[in-house]
Amino acid sequence: MRQSKDDYYRAALELLADGGVDALTMANLCAQLGVTTGSFYAHFTSIREFHTSFLEQWAEGRVYQLKEQVDSTPDAIERIDLLRRIAVAVNHEAESAIRGWARTNPVVAEFQRRVDRVREEVLVQAFVDIGIDKQEARVLARIGLTILVGTQQIEDKVDRKRLDSLLTEYQHWLEIRRGDQD
Repeated sequence: MRQSKDDYYRAALELLADGGVDALTMANLCAQLGVTTGSFYAHFTSIREFHTSFLEQWAEGRVYQLKEQVDSTPDAIERIDLLRRIAVAVNHEAESAIRGWARTNPVVAEFQRRVDRVREEVLVQAFVDIGIDKQEARVLARIGLTILVGTQQIEDKVDRKRLDSLLTEYQHWLEIRRGDQD
């Protein structure tokens, strides 16, 4: 069966989640998909080109998914709850590996920053939409993003129930903060 570029991208996420960036090799990708290196070269000119293509697809997929879901949720409170659910559902192990990779590779770091920037902007806008001052909304958005990133960094395998509990408590603080402003 012929594999598509998307099949390679999905395999890359699995490899990153299971073995980190060191597992993201052409040999491992081909083994994961049960194909030869010739199949790999039918889609990509090199492992470096694959890495860039994969990162573009990963970042754009995150950004597109987030914006699409947020744009289809006009109520700010519902949007904040949706953002919590999206944050819990992320492939944290793969994303943690990408974050580790970003610390040693400036190209990867730029893709990671792009995703985090959009996450933060979406949170800021949701907080402004519920009546929080924009400057304070920026601080609160950074706290929310820090909960996500911090959890990815301190847990080898993210406990999604615990992350959901943390983000639910954070959401509760926001609701209290919003009530203080009314």
